[in-house]
Amino acid sequence: MGTLSYLFVIFISVLSSIIFISAILYSDRKSKEPSYMIALALLSGVFTIAVSLLVGKVILPHLNYLNYESYTFVKVLIFAFVEESAKLTVLYFFIQKNSNFDDVYDGFVYSSLIALSFAAFETVMYVFTETEFNSMIHLGIIRGITSIPLHLICGIVMGYYVGTEKFTKKNSMKMFKLFNSLLLPTLIHTVYNYYLTKILAFATSDLLFIILVLAFFIPLYITGIVYVKRIKNVNDKFMSNKSPFGLLTNKEYERLEEERY
Repeated sequence: MGTLSYLFVIFISVLSSIIFISAILYSDRKSKEPSYMIALALLSGVFTIAVSLLVGKVILPHLNYLNYESYTFVKVLIFAFVEESAKLTVLYFFIQKNSNFDDVYDGFVYSSLIALSFAAFETVMYVFTETEFNSMIHLGIIRGITSIPLHLICGIVMGYYVGTEKFTKKNSMKMFKLFNSLLLPTLIHTVYNYYLTKILAFATSDLLFIILVLAFFIPLYITGIVYVKRIKNVNDKFMSNKSPFGLLTNKEYERLEEERY
């Protein structure tokens, strides 16, 4: 393959992520985030991919004693947990603590960007395990309508809990939301990966594969939409100083920030 062919493969692999990223940034156009914060979120995919690969190399060789079924489940659980933990580490410690993270909606924006960054790098990595151009394009398209939306939805769920955690008054509720920000995306990710291994063995055609994937994604898409609406609702109340019970209002948060500095 020539250089243009490789570039086209990369373009197809990241196209879905680019579309989602553009839509998310457009949705936040009235309160734009700093360019360096967006860049940090988008470049975090390199870190999260590296962590996942390292953990895989260290842990997986020690699971050989398991039978195939157990090995498959434990493998997808470990990778889901490690990937979501790496994303949460970047989101919570390097972005949420930043003063530019100043409303609930920022949780959705940054978490989604981190998730899509990871998904884009992962997709490029996977497509280049193929040797034929058509196979690369095929895999890039399939992952663009399956794995990349999956990572986005996990990011949306994580972003809701991390976004509201920052403005939660009680420490006990903060811990509960932080726990959920890792638990729920990990569960969604694990179920998807395990389900995928099953339908890959069962599906006899691309059409059947897509039908079976959509059967899983319909409720998943609904979950994502529900969480986005919930984020917008909570953020609107936060900005209008009518936050739900247990959350700071925007004025309360600004006053605390002024006292801190």
